[in-house]
Amino acid sequence: MDIWKPDVLYKAGLILGEGARWHAEWQKFLFIDIKGKLIGTCNPIDGKVVTHKISAMPGMLAPAENDQLLVALQGKIVLLNLATGKTVNLAKFKEDAENRSNDGACDALGRLWVGTMDVTAKHGAGNLYCYNGKLVKKIAGTSVSNGICWSPDNRTLYYVDSFLYHIKAFDYDLATGNISNERIVVEITGPNMLADGMCIDNEGMLWVAIWGGGCVNRYNPLNGACIGKIEINAPNVTSCAFGGKQMNQMLITTAKDGLSAEELKKYPYSGSLFMVKLNVSGLPTAFYKQL
Repeated sequence: MDIWKPDVLYKAGLILGEGARWHAEWQKFLFIDIKGKLIGTCNPIDGKVVTHKISAMPGMLAPAENDQLLVALQGKIVLLNLATGKTVNLAKFKEDAENRSNDGACDALGRLWVGTMDVTAKHGAGNLYCYNGKLVKKIAGTSVSNGICWSPDNRTLYYVDSFLYHIKAFDYDLATGNISNERIVVEITGPNMLADGMCIDNEGMLWVAIWGGGCVNRYNPLNGACIGKIEINAPNVTSCAFGGKQMNQMLITTAKDGLSAEELKKYPYSGSLFMVKLNVSGLPTAFYKQL
């Protein structure tokens, strides 16, 4: 098994750091702090981090056309101009007021896939949606809807509902956005370990942030084997994304949420951003585009 050790890029103290993404036009990584109501950018060349406060909890974000960001907030999806702070409302979630958006991503054609969850992570209270002008519920009764990504040929969708302790795959029809042939491809094992954010490399291997595990694991979805590990000095690892000029740098977000004072003393870098250079490259982050 390959083992990597990342560098601490920014001791940010994020409450619930999440949402790592690469913005190819800006040549910067994106990240969020859900409970801190922050959106941040990170330049991988000089390590400069800039954060922006917003008025609601962001669950995920994606680059969008016209220098905007698509952001899923508690209760709605918006387009945000980060420079001006102006937003355009796209859709509202018709769900319990205690639900918020969580992880998501855009497919190769620019459709948004985004999940929701109860703010206290109540089992079965959320859903997974596809949005392209209207919200379509794809999977009902999810608990902690998390990482989502597609195979390099766009024929398979991989999806994490953290409380199920596995990663699912579906056959994916890129033309229609339809999913079928649900199956489990990776089992998450280990005490108090949950799969969180996820991305994929050019070899079709899954990179999964492990909440409670202090790592990002590399899995082969063809046989379920864990074939690599990025060891991180923070237990609650939340998301990961490939980026940089060669697409071989990885930004990793962590959280201090859920840790006791004693645990925070033991793991002072919880809530920080980490960076590692890998010997494999990732797929570009797809932009949101309304079809």
